[in-house]
Amino acid sequence: MPETYTAAEPGDTREKILAAACRLFEQQGYDNTSLSQVAKEAKVSKALIFWHFDTKEKLFQSALRKTLEPYFISDAQLEGLDEKAQLGQVIDEFYDFVRDNMYSVRFFLSLTVSDDKEPGDVMTRVGELYGMFRGLIGDIIERGLRKGLFHTDSASELEAALIMASMAGILVNQFLNDKDPYDAKTLLDHLKSTTLHRLGAS
Repeated sequence: MPETYTAAEPGDTREKILAAACRLFEQQGYDNTSLSQVAKEAKVSKALIFWHFDTKEKLFQSALRKTLEPYFISDAQLEGLDEKAQLGQVIDEFYDFVRDNMYSVRFFLSLTVSDDKEPGDVMTRVGELYGMFRGLIGDIIERGLRKGLFHTDSASELEAALIMASMAGILVNQFLNDKDPYDAKTLLDHLKSTTLHRLGAS
């Protein structure tokens, strides 16, 4: 007996397809996820996927954008913590984001090192997230300097850039060398403790 599908508003249908695609791409990766699987997961016809997204590639790009849309971190999430604790919290938030979006992060890294930087708006959003983390870390260090929690010779923008570059390097190492005895969480925890030790006021 063929599957039947209930009628839905175009916007609702598109969101159902996107939600299903996000789950499957995250769990199985791009190559192992078929449009038939997405249609079955979303309880829509395959024809509806083509109606909304034209191709599998466009569906994937839209799924990546949807993954990034809700993610943000703000000073409000750090309320009640001193600047040392805030810095550790932001590093933890970065790790949590990567852990929860592992396949997408792999895809972003592949775009970064390839000649083809499409989809451009996705890369722009990734750059915005990176800049958000870096700017927030710089602001935290600057506040800590003013309060005397960190060394007065620390340069907030330079330190923020170094922390972000270190975190990005840890992730690249994890993807390229999955047999490394030190996993990303262990290395990020060590980065956090050594950074706080280096910045901490004497």
